[in-house]
Amino acid sequence: MVNQLLFAEYFEILEELSDWVYIRMLASGYEGWLQVGQFNLCTDTFHPQECGGYQVVGRAGAQAVSGEKIVKLVPGTTFSSSFFSKDQPADAWDYQISGALRSASLSDFQSEFPELVRFYNFSPYLWGGRSPYGIDCSGLTQALFVQFGIRLPRDAYQQAEKGTTVDFATEIRTGDLAFFDDEEGRITHVGVMLDVDRIFHASASVRIDQMDAQGIFRRDWNRYTHKLRIIKRLF
Repeated sequence: MVNQLLFAEYFEILEELSDWVYIRMLASGYEGWLQVGQFNLCTDTFHPQECGGYQVVGRAGAQAVSGEKIVKLVPGTTFSSSFFSKDQPADAWDYQISGALRSASLSDFQSEFPELVRFYNFSPYLWGGRSPYGIDCSGLTQALFVQFGIRLPRDAYQQAEKGTTVDFATEIRTGDLAFFDDEEGRITHVGVMLDVDRIFHASASVRIDQMDAQGIFRRDWNRYTHKLRIIKRLF
């Protein structure tokens, strides 16, 4: 698995086989195989826009209902305003969305971010995962910040290109992103700072560890696991 599609995300089909299609995700550019039967085709008249404001499924989750079909929606699932537009044709979108939808905004970051940390903490690690049932390091930062109106790219090295650099460790604030590289200097890991010396990240599982100018230190292993490269601030 290289990535996960969440409900209501869009892609283009590049190749079709009898049981599989090869796709490119519109938001991230990721390519991979998707099983036939796991998606619906958009009609010619239904073209939701990914830009602008959106609503996002919060910690309590939500569901999409179409007749007897009920789809559970994981936190971080987003819906552009066009999903709820009365101008769409009746057959374009036959799901009713209900549950913990919130307008993505930084206005409640101070109160909501700690709750999200508690929600995702101890979630299992899954390469390419984007949900609390299994998530990787950049999927975690994506899921956290989409709740506050900040859409991050899919991979850690891409996320490192966003924001402004924090030059000194003493200036770290809650919500800053810390990036880590490998022996070749490639950025391979990301986490979000809780304060000046604690980081929230996904490594074997979602967890809270100590961090200093050298990198992430796991007390239970009594060693450093990731070498710090740079710290960026998004807001």
